[in-house]
Amino acid sequence: MSREIEKRLRMLADDYAEALNRAVAEGREDLVEQLAAEYPDAALRVLTEAA
Repeated sequence: MSREIEKRLRMLADDYAEALNRAVAEGREDLVEQLAAEYPDAALRVLTEAA
């Protein structure tokens, strides 16, 4: 895996972690579930776009 892909995946993970933390702090369990469900597809897009 290239360093660029690793960087993009790390940034994606950081963005999702921040969004999840905000959602938890706000008591938005619906948003927590939505973000958790979206993350694998978002990560897969990063991987497939680079191919």
